[in-house]
Amino acid sequence: MPGRIADDLAAEIARHPHWYHTLELAPGLVTAGMFDHRPVVDRYLLPVDLSGLRCLDVGTMDGFWAFEMERRGAAEVLAADVAAVDDLDWPPRWRERIDPILDAGKAQRFSLARQALGSSVQRIERSVYDLGEDLGTFDLIFCGDLLTHLKDPITAVQRLRGVCRGSAIVVNPVKRFRLRRRRALAEFDGVDEFRWWLLSEPALERMMLAAGFTRVQVGRQLDVPPLAGGPWRGTRAVLRGFIA
Repeated sequence: MPGRIADDLAAEIARHPHWYHTLELAPGLVTAGMFDHRPVVDRYLLPVDLSGLRCLDVGTMDGFWAFEMERRGAAEVLAADVAAVDDLDWPPRWRERIDPILDAGKAQRFSLARQALGSSVQRIERSVYDLGEDLGTFDLIFCGDLLTHLKDPITAVQRLRGVCRGSAIVVNPVKRFRLRRRRALAEFDGVDEFRWWLLSEPALERMMLAAGFTRVQVGRQLDVPPLAGGPWRGTRAVLRGFIA
């Protein structure tokens, strides 16, 4: 990349101080994201080769997973997210604390990343609750760190199943409950913690089966510590539900 173009891109990246994802938009030009998934990307049960597949990234934010699916050969990738913070289904007490980080600038950040990467990913403004027939169906769906912030995660998983014709990867913070580690349990909050529900891994697996996935692959749990401050810590479970 010529020096002047690189300088212009670096200036554009700097104009957006609240990146959620760490993205390398050009050699040596990396966004200062809250989360860097690159070192653990292969822990997410994402197939190495997605050639010819139609994919959907739900809750895309800056687009890391959408661009990753495209990089792995997907024929078409849609990236869905809500238009504004007011459209989010998050605990009301936490909205004012999170607004500066996840402001309306996420659409502009996505657009900048898309242009820099020369990507064909299409971003649509759509809630997980509103995934429907007009979008068609997808061979692979990715939904990361979203269910924990929803009042109704069961409906959300049902909506994922409704547009899935292959498999769906769900990543979510989980809790290991003492003495009942294999039980499908959930802890409610929304007041002291930035989440409505904290599920056990068995609860997440059972939720996917109840929504209509015929079998669920459970990956190794992992932790992706935030690179910036915030109530974002926690062990994550990675599950991939299949239709057949």
